[in-house]
Amino acid sequence: MKNSVRISAIFSFKGETYSPSITLDLDEFLSQNRRIEDIYALLAKQGGFGHYSYEYEMLLAAPLVFNQPTGLAEDFVRDDQLNLEGLHAAWQQARLLDRLTAIARQHMKVDELDDIPGLKETLLAVHALSTSSM
Repeated sequence: MKNSVRISAIFSFKGETYSPSITLDLDEFLSQNRRIEDIYALLAKQGGFGHYSYEYEMLLAAPLVFNQPTGLAEDFVRDDQLNLEGLHAAWQQARLLDRLTAIARQHMKVDELDDIPGLKETLLAVHALSTSSM
């Protein structure tokens, strides 16, 4: 499932109101280890503001509003705010489970990890062991 969220910011400058908005592909954003602060540059591009403009400075002072989440993001948008740290952890876990499921399908002919009691927990434990320093 695609993970996305609509982001907007509203600010005024010289008596004019601006409201740039984007729909952010969170899969791409998270895969690049981007931060919330990086969103302002994306909004500025959408609004046609240069990084050295007064409009950009006003945009940086505006709160970001997050809505219309899809996929995993639905669980991490509350009161127009995004818990990016929580989303990133859940996204990484989902990607890991997808890879472990593919391995189980290939080697054990299992459709889903939950088809065999304890398989998911076993594979997660093996993964944790393989990534820990001994």
